[in-house]
Amino acid sequence: MNQEPEMDQEPESVSPQEALDKVFELAGRLADAMRETLTERGLTPGRAEAVLVLHRLGPAVQRALSEALACTPRHVTALVDVLEEQGWAARGPHPTDRRATVVTLTEQGTAVAVQLATERDAAARALLGDVPPADLATFVRIADQLLTRMGGRPEGA
Repeated sequence: MNQEPEMDQEPESVSPQEALDKVFELAGRLADAMRETLTERGLTPGRAEAVLVLHRLGPAVQRALSEALACTPRHVTALVDVLEEQGWAARGPHPTDRRATVVTLTEQGTAVAVQLATERDAAARALLGDVPPADLATFVRIADQLLTRMGGRPEGA
């Protein structure tokens, strides 16, 4: 029987290997849940990220989208092709640069971005809403340390 540990108890000694195993288990479960949710909408993680970035940035040239997604311009071109085919984004002329193309979310793309953000907020509340703020801060600090050690920058850093 799987019981949740008491949050008020003093933590037991845990090895780095045990902690890493938990990180892998958590990552796998989160990835599975995310894939399932995105598949229901006809999205992949990469397409969903592009939709969310466009929602955050607003209309953007493909170069800016490439930088925000940390991928090659060629990859962004293919990604925007698919987003356009599926009705989530549209290309249009840049207002001042004849050589540039602006990518904008369609109504459908905006609606899915809002829905994904709403579901993300609900999932965060369901999973972490009752975790004490000090524990959340510790979790984020440790996650940032791991991301830094792995050669990435923590988001927002």
